[in-house]
Amino acid sequence: MVKKKKRPLFWFEEPFDEFRRMQEDFFRNMQEMFRRPWMSFRFPEFRTRFIPVRMGETDKELILRAELPGFSKDEIKLKVTPDTVYISAEKKKQAIEKDKTFYRMERVYGSASRVISLPKEVKTEGAKAKFENGVLEIILKKKQPKKKEKEIKIE
Repeated sequence: MVKKKKRPLFWFEEPFDEFRRMQEDFFRNMQEMFRRPWMSFRFPEFRTRFIPVRMGETDKELILRAELPGFSKDEIKLKVTPDTVYISAEKKKQAIEKDKTFYRMERVYGSASRVISLPKEVKTEGAKAKFENGVLEIILKKKQPKKKEKEIKIE
């Protein structure tokens, strides 16, 4: 027994079913893309990682803490503008040991980067950074807002 395809009640229902299927496919593809980690799958020896950052503020400072485990202080580059912080780290490790027979030799390459937009403008000349136990702490002094009001004499 062959099952007949149910006909739509109205002539305009069928095109919308196709749009609904396209939308479901789109959302399914987006979920699959964001479910995967942020890494390059074609070249596993060179991975780009995302740097998690916590940002807080006091009355006079913005404090950022970025987690960079596995990197040393020399491998990290930091740039600050009045409204943005650029953090990048790159690891290239290759240990060559002579006079040994190798059964397996691994090289470690990797990078991590992050561009952070700041909620308030900061002074670039007063910035401080400290790297300890895989955590980069950046302390930025806030710019004080200038008075924008001006008294005008009436003639």
